[in-house]
Amino acid sequence: MKNYTMKLIKKDFRFYKGGDTVPTQIAFFGSAAMVEQVQEYTKDRTDIILIPFIYNKPEEVVKEIEKARYCDVMLFSGLLPYYFAQEILRSYKKPSLYIPINEYMLSISLFQLLYHEGFSLERISLDIPDRSILLQCLHDVHLQHDLMWLIDYPFIFDKNTSSNFSTSKIMAYHEQLHQQGKVDITLTSIHAVYDGMQAKGLPCRKLIDPKKNVMEAIEEAIVQSNIYLTRQSQMAVGYILLESEKIEDSILNEIAANLDAELESSTPYRKNGVCMFHSTRGRMEQATNNFQEFPFSQLEVPVKLGIGFGLTIDEAKRNGKIALTHTERYDSTKIAFIVTEDEMIIGPLGTKENKAYQLNSYDKTIQERAKKAGVSVAKLNQFLSFVESLPKNQFTTEDLANNFAVTRRSAERLLKKLIAQKLVFKIGEEQLYQYGRPRAIYTFLVK
Repeated sequence: MKNYTMKLIKKDFRFYKGGDTVPTQIAFFGSAAMVEQVQEYTKDRTDIILIPFIYNKPEEVVKEIEKARYCDVMLFSGLLPYYFAQEILRSYKKPSLYIPINEYMLSISLFQLLYHEGFSLERISLDIPDRSILLQCLHDVHLQHDLMWLIDYPFIFDKNTSSNFSTSKIMAYHEQLHQQGKVDITLTSIHAVYDGMQAKGLPCRKLIDPKKNVMEAIEEAIVQSNIYLTRQSQMAVGYILLESEKIEDSILNEIAANLDAELESSTPYRKNGVCMFHSTRGRMEQATNNFQEFPFSQLEVPVKLGIGFGLTIDEAKRNGKIALTHTERYDSTKIAFIVTEDEMIIGPLGTKENKAYQLNSYDKTIQERAKKAGVSVAKLNQFLSFVESLPKNQFTTEDLANNFAVTRRSAERLLKKLIAQKLVFKIGEEQLYQYGRPRAIYTFLVK
């Protein structure tokens, strides 16, 4: 994969030097042909800098994400490169999106084959992520839905099944149809399939990327970048709980130095063993490595930290205090939680139990389940976040106790409530050791 980042930045810098607004830096991932096409579409735009990352295979994008981390937003040429980048994108938190396949793109591509190249609809094989796109197109022009040979891969949208995706299966589908003489040409949404069909001498076309779709994706990238930058400037208020009110001035100076170095924060205000400081969401995100690590790694004093974000200083203070209360049940000498402006709680930072879940919910189903089970909405959301983080929808009482940082008995009480409401079921047992009782294995019933 090639990347021309520095060269392009230097070239495009002339467009906005001395201007009133700083252009949005868009990292664009695509094939060489697609990059060239998008550069042509955007060559007169002075409000963006397009930084290309060219790949031969969509899975190669994973190696390039790190180089694009300082861009404002990441734009992928299609669903596949975005799919391969999903895992690593979660750790960066930067806005990312892809140019979608929609009815307009498919209609333009079919129009080209039918009316410019003279192919008939029933002699075309097609692959797209979701067959509903084709069905909608055919429905709008009053054509039967079974006129085309179609293979789709909707499971790519589901993280639990997307690992089953394989371009070779799609290639084999098209190749077999050609060998059987059932089709004259293939229309594919996957560049790797296009290259493979071409290499075997089989007629194939790639879905056309209309200028309209590309420019709409560019505009959406700019919007998402602006929203992200606005969030970065949000108020952040932190509360540091010290183990003793009798703290030497040298320790307070050490805390102040850490705050200044990592957060460019105001001097902490201390009252009743709690230090309060102000910063921004953006600085806090950097200091915690996107909410993954405890921020003051050099601090030797045992502390507990609650951080709140908000659109106003009062909202940030309230959320910071809520975050601090969540540190109380932990014995660790360095523990931290964050509560965001939309009441999402994140933590404990820097531990394997670090999770994000909502303190509240406007989902009536969640509210009803929590009420019936006799638990809070926050507790149920925490449990759902725990289940979602599992490789498989299977867990033991010990798994739950460790994740919630509670005793086994407390975990058993929660399970008993969820089992009573038929939200959790026992599906088996495991015997890890030769002696002792086997451990029950549970699963959460997804409704």
